[in-house]
Amino acid sequence: ARYLEFIVDDLDKPVYYVLGNHAEELTRGGDWGKRYRPQGCVDLCGKVVRDPGSGLILAGLPGSPKYNEAEPEQYTEAEMMWKMLAMTPRLLWNRYRHGRALDILVTHAPPRDVNDQPEDPAHRGFVAMRRFLRWFRPAYQLHGHIHLYDRSRSARTTFEGTEVINVFPYQELDLHVPAVEPAPVPVPAPITATTTAAGRLRTATRDMAQREVEPVAKSPLESHP
Repeated sequence: ARYLEFIVDDLDKPVYYVLGNHAEELTRGGDWGKRYRPQGCVDLCGKVVRDPGSGLILAGLPGSPKYNEAEPEQYTEAEMMWKMLAMTPRLLWNRYRHGRALDILVTHAPPRDVNDQPEDPAHRGFVAMRRFLRWFRPAYQLHGHIHLYDRSRSARTTFEGTEVINVFPYQELDLHVPAVEPAPVPVPAPITATTTAAGRLRTATRDMAQREVEPVAKSPLESHP
């Protein structure tokens, strides 16, 4: 946590994060025994945000698949799906407004059968994330959870057009996200006033008052008493 706060304070750079299943390693002790998350950083867990500096659209999903009762950030497939559904309205709005739903998905665990260890219940990925990538197709998914001590094993896999990258223990990435012009915002049609009979009468009266009317000649009979 202190390292993340150092990046924010000393380097003046935005920091986004999600909690893993060992969340106590990230949170730090505070006064009176309270727990605090990294100050000045953006917790992406279950959120969709747009970075004001770069315009990148980011979203985050915390934790790992549930495998015991000891760690706090563990979820069943149904619980993870509910988190995804809660983000769906904002993602659909982004797709309409910005031309894409999402640029970067930040997670702790990977999708099932993508960079995971399916034989290990503690390190298998989420099936629900495979559906998420099919639905919203971010350019990148950045995850951890899988410790790659064997450096010969690839840390990158492409799934449904998304480049899924294991960032353990750290990665310096040059991300290429195509710039998409935002969709035009519809302009309401102008309101057309309805002309009433009274309005037509007032207009006709005004026109007659402004018009120069020729005097009517008197009849010859009217000129004699």
